[in-house]
Amino acid sequence: MKKIVIILMLISLLHSVAVADQLYWFCAAAVKKPSLKIVKLYNKTHKNRVFLIAGGTGQILQQMILSKKGDIYTSMDTKFFNQAKNKGIITKYTEFLKLIPVFGLSKIGEKKIHRFMDIFNPGIKIAGGNSKTMALGKTYSLILKKLPKKLSLKLKKNTVVYAINISQIINYLRMSNVDAGIVFKAVAKMNNLRFILIPKKYNQIKTGYVAEVIYGKNKKAKAQLYRFILNHLYIYKQYGFTLLNP
Repeated sequence: MKKIVIILMLISLLHSVAVADQLYWFCAAAVKKPSLKIVKLYNKTHKNRVFLIAGGTGQILQQMILSKKGDIYTSMDTKFFNQAKNKGIITKYTEFLKLIPVFGLSKIGEKKIHRFMDIFNPGIKIAGGNSKTMALGKTYSLILKKLPKKLSLKLKKNTVVYAINISQIINYLRMSNVDAGIVFKAVAKMNNLRFILIPKKYNQIKTGYVAEVIYGKNKKAKAQLYRFILNHLYIYKQYGFTLLNP
């Protein structure tokens, strides 16, 4: 009798594993930490398994398109998000974050940079962003365009690297490979980095989006994950991000 019970339990377990789906969440690197926390909560309470794929907003968009995989897309840039919409990838979405770009400082940078104008000083090393792969890359390009020509040329000269995502910039700052790097304010705080504010006339506030995408085959599971994320947006607030609809 015990053998029969054990066999039935094994069959039940194998069945549950067999019907479980893998869900793919393509997530902007800026919000990787709170998103991972949501993934862990989801995986504890649901049979389907969520895998988080993090990178630059534009970078992960291209990965989705090329792989034709994806259930959820989290974008930190309106232009990249509109590209996804125009390609017919997005089925539904929510605007959920307000993001403020700043210049994060390394330990060495803290000694050299005390105000915005210090980033233009000779010899300052800046990590900018690649406009083709990350949201802050587009912001960085915009800052360069908005600045007076002399300051723009100085900032370009001081820019020693154009990172592909925000995680790369954080690593450069932690290792003091650069003095300053463009990051989001919440990300700087989350990583215990000092930062300097960018004057409003040169800056651009970003909007964060979370969306369902077309590639996932299990529509019910995808919708369930999407609702779960929306019900746990408070986690982003716990990590210092500003919710659009708190």
